[in-house]
Amino acid sequence: MKKSIFASLLLSVALFSCSEEDAVTIPPLDDSSYALQVSLYSSPDVYEEGFNHATQQVEQVKLSYNRQVFVNLDAASASSNADTLGVHYNDEAYVKLDVWDTEKDHAEGSEGWDIVLAYYNGKTHDGTEFVPYMMTGALINKGEVKAIRLNKEELEAEGQTFVSYEDVTYADAMELSLSSEVDAIGSDWKTLDFATFTYKIVENQYYVIETTEGVFFKLAFTSFYNDDLEKGYPAFKFQRLIAE
Repeated sequence: MKKSIFASLLLSVALFSCSEEDAVTIPPLDDSSYALQVSLYSSPDVYEEGFNHATQQVEQVKLSYNRQVFVNLDAASASSNADTLGVHYNDEAYVKLDVWDTEKDHAEGSEGWDIVLAYYNGKTHDGTEFVPYMMTGALINKGEVKAIRLNKEELEAEGQTFVSYEDVTYADAMELSLSSEVDAIGSDWKTLDFATFTYKIVENQYYVIETTEGVFFKLAFTSFYNDDLEKGYPAFKFQRLIAE
C-alpha cells in the first residue's frame, strides 16, 4: 500500500515537472495594421472581341484587366504581410468569375484565400432591378468567408450609429450580421467621377470580414491607381480585430 502511494506521488511530481518544462508561452495575437496593393494587369497582353469606343467599332480590344489576385488575410503576421497569388488570364486556373452563375462565382485560388481582386460579371441596379455588368472589385471565398460593408451615410440615414474604421472593435464586429454572398464586398468601394473619368474611393466606408479561419478583420480600400496614375491597382489597409 505504501509503495502504491509512493509511486502515485512520484508520477504526480513527474507529470507536474513535464508540464512545467513543456509549457509554451503563447505570443499575443497580432493586431498590426497592414497595407497592400495588387495589380489586375500583367504580361502578356490579352485581346478579345469587343466594342472600341475610340473607333466606335467592334474589333479586337486589349483587356485592361487580365489578372486575378487571391489574398489570404490570415497569413499576415508581425513579420509578413498577407499572402497573395496572381493568376493570369492565360493560366489554366483562371476563372471568368460571374456572380450570376453558381459554377463560375468561385475559384480554387490559393489555399485559405479570403478575397480575390478581379474583373468579373457582377450586379448593378438600373433603377428598377439588378442587371449584369462587368466590373472590378473583390469577391469573397464562397462558403468560407463572410463580409459586410459599413457606410456612414447609409447607416445614419437608417438611424443607426456609424463606428469609424479607426474605432471599430471586435465587440462591434460580433454584433454585425455578415453576409455570405460572394459579392458582399463587390465594387462599391469606388465611384466614377464623370467630370474627370477617374475613380475615387468612397469616404467613410469600410468592411468587416470573417476569414476562412474564423478571424475578424476590418478592411478599407485606399486607392485604385498606382504611382503612375494607372488604374487597376487596388490598394487597401486591413487589421485584425481581437477580443479585449
